[in-house]
Amino acid sequence: MKGFNGDIVLSMDAKDKKYLKLIGENIARIRKEKNLTQIDVCSEIEMDKPYLSSIENGRQNSTLLTLKKLADAIGVSVNELTTLERE
Repeated sequence: MKGFNGDIVLSMDAKDKKYLKLIGENIARIRKEKNLTQIDVCSEIEMDKPYLSSIENGRQNSTLLTLKKLADAIGVSVNELTTLERE
């Protein structure tokens, strides 16, 4: 399936959505541990706050470049943002 701009859009199942939710929660947790607000991060990388909110709430499937920019703004590696703690 193709999106409105011609990009290929992949459908997500429940497992994919859960993964995005966990990654988003991880990003929010790390950001808060660094005492950064969403506005702080968004100002640094020129991102709209609603977009960051959608990432942190697991509603947005981010590109690697977006994750890299978020990691740089927060002061961690992409790996740290995307590594989930094992229960």
